[in-house]
Amino acid sequence: MRSRKPLFTAIFIGALVIVLTVGAAQADCKLSDWSAWQANYTSIEPPRDGSGGNPADRPIPIPNPGDAELQAWVNSISALPSPAMTAHAEEVARGDDHSTIVGHGPAKGEPDSRNAWATGGVLRDDSNPGPFFETFDEWYGNTWTWVPHQWGAYAYRGAKHVTFDREQVHKDESPYDGGYSLKIASTSPFEAGVSRTIYVPYKTETVTVEVMYLLYDHGGKHGGNVWTYDWVSLGIKGGCCDAEWVNGPYHGQWLPLKHTITLDKAALQAKCNLKEGDKIPIMIFLQAQSPLPENTNAYFDNVRVWVDGEPYTE
Repeated sequence: MRSRKPLFTAIFIGALVIVLTVGAAQADCKLSDWSAWQANYTSIEPPRDGSGGNPADRPIPIPNPGDAELQAWVNSISALPSPAMTAHAEEVARGDDHSTIVGHGPAKGEPDSRNAWATGGVLRDDSNPGPFFETFDEWYGNTWTWVPHQWGAYAYRGAKHVTFDREQVHKDESPYDGGYSLKIASTSPFEAGVSRTIYVPYKTETVTVEVMYLLYDHGGKHGGNVWTYDWVSLGIKGGCCDAEWVNGPYHGQWLPLKHTITLDKAALQAKCNLKEGDKIPIMIFLQAQSPLPENTNAYFDNVRVWVDGEPYTE
């Protein structure tokens, strides 16, 4: 159902972004063979243990990995995809004990705690006026597995060790002040996210999705070496075609992630059996991943959707 390859064979279409990225138009409807991928897919449906407490088979904190496991992860670093390397390069360039807006280092004060969208961990109304498709106000689930209403949670790796939470520290200011952002977190290697399907008219030419993301600047180190290789991704899947992805590898502040797909009607007819008058399913993915045992905390908020340039309404 979800077109996505596991972490170490991932192919991401689009450019890395620090501010805004609008990806290239989808020129064709690619249909990949997902038979190997499907063995890695896990649907996460709360409650995982039948109660509101910590799942019995997924203790928090997560047990420390053994030396052999650590060495295997270290050996994989040279083969990590480009978003992981970009995240690492950013952390190295910052140096030890750097100040940060949201993270482990000395906290920046005003006005340095502001960027174009937020003050500290709070998204400002004046810079995020909407309209929004999703502000994460409604949830279902229980402890460690809170999932946004009408979204589904999944994992390709680390399903037992990843948490989904409704976060009230890093979020919107009023009128969403009583609300939340989505938080995906773990201290073990993982690749997980949430997805939701919407339907657009057959005549639709383009669909654009934007989301605000925040990666906690965890300053990960092991044996004096920087271990920051985690990042987030936004994916958009049109019809039965493969999803297109863009990546956000930057830490310590709220930043936008944006992508546009173009719907190829001839390809949708030939490969997805869609025809005039049908609704086209559009699947949106918000995903975080970490190839190493880092203190990854990824936040998402203020999802916006445009259909042919107009805000999407259901």
